[in-house]
Amino acid sequence: MFQPGDFDRQIGRLVFLLAVSVVPAWAEDGQRSVLSLGVPNKVVETTATLSPPSLAFDRSGQLHVAWIGRNGAQGEVKTASIPADQPAAVPVRVNPPDLGPEAMHQSPGFAIGGDGAQFVTWSSANKTPGALFASDLRLARLDAGGARVQSPVQVNDDGLAISHTFEHVIAGNNGEVYVAWLDGRNKDRSGSAILFACSRDHGATVGKNLVLDGMACPCCRPMLAQAPDGSLWAAWRKTFEGNVRDIVIAHSTDQGRTFSPPTVVSRDGWVFDACPHRGPSIAFDGRGRLYIGWYTEGKDEQPRLFISTSDDQGATFSAPVALHNATTSLPDNLHMAVHPDGRVVAVWEEVTGVRKRVVMRISTDRGQTFGPMQTLSRGSKAEHPTVAIHDSGTVALGWTEHAFPHNRMIVQQGPLSHVATP
Repeated sequence: MFQPGDFDRQIGRLVFLLAVSVVPAWAEDGQRSVLSLGVPNKVVETTATLSPPSLAFDRSGQLHVAWIGRNGAQGEVKTASIPADQPAAVPVRVNPPDLGPEAMHQSPGFAIGGDGAQFVTWSSANKTPGALFASDLRLARLDAGGARVQSPVQVNDDGLAISHTFEHVIAGNNGEVYVAWLDGRNKDRSGSAILFACSRDHGATVGKNLVLDGMACPCCRPMLAQAPDGSLWAAWRKTFEGNVRDIVIAHSTDQGRTFSPPTVVSRDGWVFDACPHRGPSIAFDGRGRLYIGWYTEGKDEQPRLFISTSDDQGATFSAPVALHNATTSLPDNLHMAVHPDGRVVAVWEEVTGVRKRVVMRISTDRGQTFGPMQTLSRGSKAEHPTVAIHDSGTVALGWTEHAFPHNRMIVQQGPLSHVATP
């Protein structure tokens, strides 16, 4: 039944849809790009604590989201499907009650395989007496559509009461599940090591852990990506002598059984003797171009965001493209997604003295140039943006907003129009 106030709400929704669904086109070197965004979807609104969201499309183009919520002492890892401009489906709880998540400051790892199965990772507290910040890394599989959750398995194989967290997970081309994370084992003076593991039976078991580096920044999340040729790539912030913290990459040509030594992406020379919590972002397009984005303060302590590309499997990189050009705000938390044809969507936070907002820039020429910055969020405190692109060109954007006493998780979708230029 039509209720008082429904008309005003529908008119408000229509006005807002018209306002956000036509994003101004921009032209640069003869190119034109339009991202038509639908109404922002308030997936969660609560007074409880929320983690940042993780987004993933399944093969059909259905968007799914994973997050962690906590009301009191008990946390829950959840997933839900997100139809375009429609309310989210009923969330599915992933973790059993005795394996709740212990890290709320980061999103859960989240990936979807070719068969629609969902893979979710999180760290649960290891309650060994006297073990500070100890945790174990969990991997759970949900059948296509999230209808059934299999019991989670432990990723770390050491049995030690130390930290295993800041993980990233991807689903391989042949049913493998790859996980990289920060680990308290095998660290060499830096505070953390990068470890890697693979499941070759669709998440039922996890194989032997492999050390990629013993000198990793102890709180910068590593990232994984798979190239069109099937090679597997890892990117992380490495700690060099003198507390220099620059981004490196390594790759595997044997499905994660061995990895190359790490190579430096850009010698920024950023010296930092604490935990910056700023990892890289890595992706490939359909022709094998490698894209990597990162945060640095260089040698002059000026915050910057860069994206660089490589066409020779990381042997050399293009001159970095600076994303943030404003003089009245600071950039943070860069994430990017790359379409197979080379369109790039980069999102990050812009921080001023009184406001934190989520912004975006788009490239249609395979990362060579980017259009003007566009603001996505509307409130005074929006943060932790993320982005995903489906092969069809549909873009999904997600972030969290805080408006006391509520915490919100926002998801917005829309199609990119324009085929990238060479």
